[in-house]
Amino acid sequence: MSSVEPPPAADAAGITDEAVPWRRLDARMLLVKPVTAGFRALPALVVPLILGAQTGNPAFLLIAIVGLVYVATIDWLTTRYRVGPEHVQLKRGLLQRNVLSVPRSRVRSVDTHATVLHRILGLTVLRIGTGTDDSGFELDAIAAEAVPELRAVLLVSGPPAASDDPEPETGPGSEIADWQASWMRYAPLGYTGLVAIGAGLGLFFQSGAAIDRIADSGLAQDAASLGRELGPLVASAMAVLLVLVAASAIAIARYILSYSGFTLHDDGHVLRVEHGLLTTRESTLDRRRLRGVSIEEPVLLRLGGGARARAIMTGIGESSGTSALVLPDAPRQRAQQVAAAVVGDPGVMHVALRGHGSAAFRRRMFRAVAPPAIVLAALAIAVLAGASVPWWAWLAAGLLLAASTGLGVDRYRSLGHATPAGWLVCQSGSLLRSRDMVDAEGIVGWSVRQTFFQRRSGLATLTAATPAGADAYQVIDVPEPWAWDIIAAVTPRMIQSLPRATR
Repeated sequence: MSSVEPPPAADAAGITDEAVPWRRLDARMLLVKPVTAGFRALPALVVPLILGAQTGNPAFLLIAIVGLVYVATIDWLTTRYRVGPEHVQLKRGLLQRNVLSVPRSRVRSVDTHATVLHRILGLTVLRIGTGTDDSGFELDAIAAEAVPELRAVLLVSGPPAASDDPEPETGPGSEIADWQASWMRYAPLGYTGLVAIGAGLGLFFQSGAAIDRIADSGLAQDAASLGRELGPLVASAMAVLLVLVAASAIAIARYILSYSGFTLHDDGHVLRVEHGLLTTRESTLDRRRLRGVSIEEPVLLRLGGGARARAIMTGIGESSGTSALVLPDAPRQRAQQVAAAVVGDPGVMHVALRGHGSAAFRRRMFRAVAPPAIVLAALAIAVLAGASVPWWAWLAAGLLLAASTGLGVDRYRSLGHATPAGWLVCQSGSLLRSRDMVDAEGIVGWSVRQTFFQRRSGLATLTAATPAGADAYQVIDVPEPWAWDIIAAVTPRMIQSLPRATR
């Protein structure tokens, strides 16, 4: 069984990382590793399975199983880890020995997940996030009962500084959010189901033999006959309806598997996120690295009154491999409540946004309406040239123009910013509207960019650089003089350092 001991103090005489003994992973991983490795190596196991079935000789399959057990045993014998006063180290490999060393000051998050087999055996997989694309520091498997203590040790970036003041006591914390079954109604409002169906169709059409067999089946022939009887319009409508029903079912199933039992717990020092039905996942977000929160509203989810919330964390971005989601698709009001609780300032969540003026509106409308206007002009030119344009082409172009006009209006209505004390709040987007609330202390720089057309309109795009979340948050198409006012309001120390000519 794995056990965890607090690392020795870095300033203790004679104590170094090398003085801390290496630890071995839990021996129960020998029951898990062959199964997980078997799933990963399933394409390579197809050949032994086929040979064994055709020859009636199970030796091929036995050889494959023995190989998986051998690999798992070698992995367990050669994998070691230790938590020293300065570094966390992972050593693995037999012929080629690899040692991964991560400074404890670089640990940004500690995430765990456990499959059904892991949970049966009382194990979990622990992954350390460092803010890089992929640190590769993963421990499979750790005894589940050792995880809380190990997490607490890892999230302490270093030995505590000496102080005469007593440390504040950590309270039991509170639960900010818990999953409700009624939230499943928001699952079909995403694109998960459609993407899954598209991927499945792509794989299907890559197999010519399978297509021929299905096309010649009785079910396919009956469906084709029914389509001819109903007519092309009714048949197309039924096909679209069936696809939407299937996509909704897939999206709901994925939502339940991924987010069932979702809870967000806050003890004042860390945010702990837990979710999952079969495979459970737990993420720990250090509040010391919290730099804000984002409310995301994809267009369909927004029309359904839903939203999701994501924490803006230092070292945890879109490519870090660590999720900063603090609330999945849920009612918009609940997402706003969770965001306010995470940042600890409800006023930031509900502050009124300032619009960007008529020039920004014209720019939004021109960019939205120009493409369908060009299509309509092309159709008109074709008619004047004597060509025959079908009625449905005019109808499609008119509908595209109406939809683009609505898109342009909505993009402008979604555009805005605010500068409450100590914060930058910016919002933009229509197909994916995002309201970002960034702590001024996390902003490390600004850039003011103007394209040729923005200069002619007197507009600029202001970008706040931060090592957290998406790394950059933009105030789009703001009047140029406002850009410097925003910088002065959010980070006055930076505007004072600029030359007077650039203000």
